[in-house]
This record gives sequence, C-alpha cells and structure tokens, in this order.
Amino acid sequence: MIPTYESGLERLQQLRDSYAQNAADRNEATTRAHLIDMLIYEVLGWDRQSVTLEAHQDKSGYADYTFSAPRPVLILEAKREGTYFEIPFGTTTRVRGLGPLLRGNDALRSAVKQVAGYCQERGVPNAAVCNGHQLVSFVATRLDATPPLDGRALVFASLDDMLEGFLQMWQHLSPAGIADERLRTTLLGDTRPDLPPKLSATIQGYPGAQQRNVLQADLQILSELVLEDITRHREIEPTFLKQCYCPSGALSQYSLLSKQILRARYAALHHRKHGGPTTVQATDKHGISPDLLADSLSRRPILLIGDVGVGKTAFWRNLMLVESTDLADNAIVLYLDFASKATLAMDLKTFLLEEIARQLRGKYAIDIAERNFIRGVYNLDVKRFKAGLYADLRKSEPEVYRQKEIEHLETRVRRADEHLRRALEHIVKGRGKQVIVFLDNTDQRSEKVQQEAFLIAQEIAENWPTTVFLALRPTTFHESQRTGALSGYHPKAFTISPPRIDLVLRRRLAFALKLTRGEVPIHSLDENVTVNLGKLETVLEVFLRSLGRNGELVEAIDNIASGNVRRALDLVRDFFGSAHVDTGKILDIEGRGGKYVIPLHEFERAVIHGETRYYDPSRSPIANLFDINHPDPGEHFLLPSLLALLVGPAASGANDGFVETAWLYDRLQGLGFTVSQIDLMLFRAYRSSLLETEARGSISSDQVPRTVRITTVGAYHVQKLARHFTYIDAMTVDTTILDPSVRGHIRVVGSIAMRVDRAEVFRGYLDSQWEAADLSGGVFVWPDVSRALAGDIARVRSRIG
Repeated sequence: MIPTYESGLERLQQLRDSYAQNAADRNEATTRAHLIDMLIYEVLGWDRQSVTLEAHQDKSGYADYTFSAPRPVLILEAKREGTYFEIPFGTTTRVRGLGPLLRGNDALRSAVKQVAGYCQERGVPNAAVCNGHQLVSFVATRLDATPPLDGRALVFASLDDMLEGFLQMWQHLSPAGIADERLRTTLLGDTRPDLPPKLSATIQGYPGAQQRNVLQADLQILSELVLEDITRHREIEPTFLKQCYCPSGALSQYSLLSKQILRARYAALHHRKHGGPTTVQATDKHGISPDLLADSLSRRPILLIGDVGVGKTAFWRNLMLVESTDLADNAIVLYLDFASKATLAMDLKTFLLEEIARQLRGKYAIDIAERNFIRGVYNLDVKRFKAGLYADLRKSEPEVYRQKEIEHLETRVRRADEHLRRALEHIVKGRGKQVIVFLDNTDQRSEKVQQEAFLIAQEIAENWPTTVFLALRPTTFHESQRTGALSGYHPKAFTISPPRIDLVLRRRLAFALKLTRGEVPIHSLDENVTVNLGKLETVLEVFLRSLGRNGELVEAIDNIASGNVRRALDLVRDFFGSAHVDTGKILDIEGRGGKYVIPLHEFERAVIHGETRYYDPSRSPIANLFDINHPDPGEHFLLPSLLALLVGPAASGANDGFVETAWLYDRLQGLGFTVSQIDLMLFRAYRSSLLETEARGSISSDQVPRTVRITTVGAYHVQKLARHFTYIDAMTVDTTILDPSVRGHIRVVGSIAMRVDRAEVFRGYLDSQWEAADLSGGVFVWPDVSRALAGDIARVRSRIG
C-alpha cells in the first residue's frame, strides 16, 4: 500500500507517542532502524526502491540515505538520537537562516557541512540531517553564487513540531514535494537567477534576414524546381525512380556512429512482444520482401514503419511504378496524402471518402454518383425491390413506383462509407481489378491522428475489397502497441530504413544535371525557364564534383541529415540559393576554366545561418553546445559532456548505444552538475535531435525517459563542429558571457578578420571558464577541443592574409 498524506500523519502520531514513552540514547544504527526509517518510508511515503543506503563516492565517502526521483535529488545524513541539535524555540516560522542556526551549534554545523559536501560533489540539490526526532533540510547545491551555509533551512525542532507542521513537512520532503522542487522554491524563491544579456539581445532586428541577390534568388527557385517539383511530374516519374531510387537498409559510410549502432537502429525497429505485430524489413539484398506483396491478400492493413524523411513515399512509388508494374497495371491505385491541406479542413474519414471518390472519377473515369453506375452497384437490390412491397404499383402507378425506387436507392447512396464499399466491390467484380489504397504522410500529423488513421485503415482492410498500405512513425507504432489502437490488432509491419545519403545525393544531382542539359525532356516546362538553367547546371556540377573530392562535406551532410533523405536534399537545395554563399565567385572561377570544390566551412555557414543574418537557435538545424541557463561557469560544458558520455566507449559498447539515464545523471552529478541543470540540457538535446529515446519516444521538460542514445547529429556536434571556426563564430551571438571583462569584446563585427579576433576571444573565455569549473575527470576534455579550434582559427587567419 502506497503511503498517503493521511496515513503518514497517522504514523507520525504513533511515532511521536512511542518516542515519548521510549526515549533513549540510541546509537546511529538503532536510530536509523527505529526512527529515521519510519520517518522516511512510512511517514513521508518514500519507496525503498527509490532510496540508496551508503552510496559511495571516492572523494567524500559514504552517504547515509540518497533519494532518487528518479535522479538523485536528496541526501540525508543520519545522526544518533542523543546528538541533539540546539534549535532555538520561540519563533513562529520553521524557515530559518542557516548561518545563525549553526553559530555555536557544533553538532549541527558538523552534520550540515558533511551532507553539503556529499551533495556538492555528487550534484544533488537538496540535503537534510536528522537524529530521529529533529530534522533540518536545506538546498546544498546552489547556482546563484551564495554559499549554501549562508542560506535558509526548513527546520523541525521536535516530533511534536513535525506533527504540528506536518502539511509543510509533507509538501516539502515527500516524493511529490521534492519532485515539485518545493524546498528550493520556498528557501530560494526564484530559482532562475538573472543572466547577463547575450550579444543577440543587443542587435536591433535580430536575427535579421540575409537578403539574396538576384542570382541567389533565381538559383533557389530553380533548385527547388529541378530537385523536387519536376521529379513529381507524371511524365518523368518512372524514369526518375529508375535512375534515382536507392534501396533502403545500406549502412552509411560516413556516420560518426558505429556500424553496430546503425544496424541496430534500422534493422528491426521493434521486436515482437506478447503476440503483438511483427516487423520485418521491407527490402533486403534481393529486393522487395516477398512477404509484403503476399500479405496484400490479407484482411489487415500493411504498415510501413519509418522515421520522417527516410523514403516511405519513394518506396511506395518505386514499388508501383518500377518494381511491380504488372500489379499496378492491373489494379486501381489510390494515393491519399494526409499532409495535404484538405485533411486539415475535415475529419479524416470524410477526407478519405471524398478523395477516393474524386480519384476514381479523375483517374479512372468512374463516377460513383452517376445514375447508371449506381443502378449497376445495386442491381440485386433493385430486383428485390421489384418483388417487394411496392410491386403492385409497378404497372398501376408507374410514376409512384419509380419515385419509390429512387428513394430506395437514395437511402443506399446516402450512407457514404457503405456506398463506397459497395461501389468498390462492384468495380472489383466487374473489371477484375484489385484496389490498392496507400495512406501516406500520416507520420507528419500528430500521434492521435496517426492512431485514428490506423483504425480507419483497419476498418477498410477488413470490410472493403482493398489492400491498404499505411505509413507510420516508429514512435506511434511502439506507443500504440502498448496502449493505443494497435494493441487490439495484429497487422503486418514492414520497416523502411534510410538509404545511403551519399548515394541518394549523387543520383539526384546527376539526374538534375540531365534535366538542366535537356537529356531528360520535360514537355511541360516553360522555354524561359530552360534558358535560365545554365547557371544552375554549373552549380550542380560543382556540388557533384565536391561530393567526390571533399569527404568532409559528405560527412557533414550525412551526419546532420541523420538518415532523413528529405533533410539531406533540403540542405543541398538551400545551399544553392543561400545568401551566405558567394555563388558569383563560384561561377566566375568555373567560367575561367577552374574546378571549384566547395570547402566545408562554406557549406557549414549556409546550414548554420539558413535565411537569417545571425545564428538563431529556434530556426537553425544546428544547436548551441555552449549556452547556459544558470550563472555557473561549468554549465558551458554540460551539454558537450552529456553528448561525450553518450558517444563514448561506455555507451557504444552496450545495448545498441542506449544508456540508462540514471547512469548518465550519476556521471554528470559526479562532475558537480545539479539535477535541474541536467534536466534542462537533456530536454534541449532531445529538442535539437542530438539524442533519441528508446522506441523513438519523446522527452518533456518534466519527464525523463529510462534510456537515451546519441544521434549522428549529436555526435557531429561534439566531435566535429565544436572544433570549427565557422561554428564558434556563429555561437558567439547566442552564448551568455559571464565574465564582464570579456563581454565588451564580444560585439557585432563586420569583416572576417574581426570575426576571427572575436572567435579567439570567445575561445579564451571558454578556456578560463573550464579552469574555474574544474571539470577534469570527465570524458569531454575542453582543452583538447580548444587546441583543435585554435588550429582552425589559425588556418582561417592565414587564408585571409
């Protein structure tokens, strides 16, 4: 039975009465067994699973009680019953200044200093000392530059005092109270101290728009046309798929994660549990899985499971237009895009019914509302009607009979879903064609909408003469198996893994070159557009050449895209029209016979800044590793330390790269970071796609998952970007500078030479913060990164003379 406020109050009453009758000078062990354990477990309601006894730290020794919720949040130091704390009576408040309380109170001072040391070395925020009948609790790890022993404490002078103030005791020290940070709020007030303004706060109109010139604007439009829009034209789509489609499942050659982790990440997104849905690869080295097409005869939807952007739509189109043309030629294929604006204006089922009817009418000249078609669908119904109640009117009053017959058919047609089902049955029987429905881009909608889409797909597959394919995100698939729509069904699920990004890009760019050169004719393209494709052709040639000669460029795209083909194409397309790229210079060099190769820093600057003049973390796909939430010098290195732990040998060798968050918190708290600091950074890392959770779950600011794993984006940040001038140059705008003597040197500058000087100042600032934080012993070593960064800054300085 879980203790409640009422049961805790009752047990405290019993403890108070028992203590009054049996007070004795118990030793520490007996005090813990008879008094403190009852206070912790039976009065305050802590689960024994959440309390670690005698937790050891190399520097400070053994802590009596360490409380976790689920991260270590409180350490309690136990003293023997006879160790009285001299607590002054006569005050009405239990919140007291800790300094005056400790003055001349040697026993309490010794205990408080001891437990504060445990907390500070382990990054645990809250501390308490207790002798079984007195309790003092305080915030031991503070980030506001105030020594903990100069702060305030919540004090209970006796068991009678605890009983009288039990509501206050429960609200601050029960599991719920600790999780809600009531102690910190009561004793410190505002837990978020003011930080100095960032440079971005001083820039008028920040982040600003980087204006494109005419050439850059034209290239932006043309690259979207050639890389995206034209490839969807029906006249060239089969050719495009034959030349550009890359099968899924091939492991990246440029990923910073191990092959083991990549294989585990995409080979099987989930194992079968408790008789739930099975998952198999949609493709293997021999091509399309034979199970996928064989399963199309079953009365259940076929799920295509894959992350956003891995190519589920491309897989489907390649299946229909290239791999299984005989199937598509003898089928009525209906493609429904749930990312279209139409789905936002109506409920999903209404959209589905209306869209299927529209496509039957537009693609196959089948109008399910046409008179003769309706009579064909309900031919047997009409025959039964002739022999029914109104049969006598057929000759005597033909007009009345015909009106009744029409009304009878109208009742059938009015039920839209049933009418469409009957219409499809009529089509299948009359034309001998299979009906295939593909519900696409549900993964771009909320999980609730995806679950609703599955239920609709299940109903159609079970009751209609159709084969139904449905695209879902892994997150929805896993969560729905446990508690949602899939928990009651057993569909077959096929996983779509991302193809090799470098192969996709090379094929797409090569095909785009054929379009710009006219080798693949596009009859619907305007002649004026064709004339302007010459400059884009040059830039395409440059980028394709660069992919072959600059491995760093391919590595950057591969890791930042993290298996998302759509994102990789967006990165390349946006580079072509970026206002941060001197495209005129590239065209000039090429025009003079040069062979330009895009350097990594040029590509990184375009990606980091996007369409803004200054780096904006809310718009950029790149995260700021060094920003802080508290005035703590060490916090500049918290996010890099977190990522370094996840990419280090201890993480990559076990459980496919997933690590327990409890282990992660333990290591980071061992460096002196608090739970609240780690919580915020973990959430920031997830929000920036630097890490992922098991089964692709989500992280909220108040909910921590059991395990996490670094992504290729996260690995690229901590292993590569942090060492590059281009990255540090952008981050100076968005990073809080704690040292006032440095803030004056971090300002808006124009020339590249001045930006290099500013980056050197920022690097020196981080050097000094590292020394002040004393974070040696962690897996992230800033001095090593700083030396690599200094080398890159020196190379930039040498290039500009």
